[in-house]
Amino acid sequence: MNSFVITGIIGIISGFVAALADVPLVCPEKGYAKIPERKSAPWWKEVSDGRFSLSFWLSFLGQPGSYLTMWMLAVLISKNNPGLGMALKINTFIGCYTGLLCHVIYCIKPLLYRRLYTKLDDETIDDGFKSLDKVTIVPMVLGFSTLWLGTTIIIIISIINGSLDVPKICLLLNPIPSTLILLLLKKLKVRIIGALGVGFMMFAILLIIAGIQMA
Repeated sequence: MNSFVITGIIGIISGFVAALADVPLVCPEKGYAKIPERKSAPWWKEVSDGRFSLSFWLSFLGQPGSYLTMWMLAVLISKNNPGLGMALKINTFIGCYTGLLCHVIYCIKPLLYRRLYTKLDDETIDDGFKSLDKVTIVPMVLGFSTLWLGTTIIIIISIINGSLDVPKICLLLNPIPSTLILLLLKKLKVRIIGALGVGFMMFAILLIIAGIQMA
């Protein structure tokens, strides 16, 4: 068992923890994950602060292992294609400092709302949230572009051109197919976990396969 396989195992655990981090951000009555509200949500006043604190800590603990997985994939790709490997390293670096920030915003909004809803009306609170969104919109876009699109595109190219030595079936191991499956489950009203964390798990499985191929 080499370092790539070990990192992949850590990545699966980390991705699962990161996926769980989205669950507390969803209205308990709905029972399935969706993109957290950008405006205030009435159900926020009906739950405890601990729900959103738990979400932060799960994300805080889950994200590092996922980024390490991406970095190790970049190391493998660099052996055959230094340019693509460097692109994935830069992409991962940007994702590292935007990913947690994005999640923090989703946790801060309900915590602030719970302190303000008895003193201010929802429209005023939402105006404050809009000001917050103006500051965080660029990191949000960067986080989505790197963690979802950037990593997926670079890895797909690497598999197609042979820079990452894995079977072509591994093209399915990325957030796009897993998200489509989760969306189908969501339509069926099945309780699901966060799509991005599941996507991280797909990358971890890919790293394990690539590590085994080296043995």
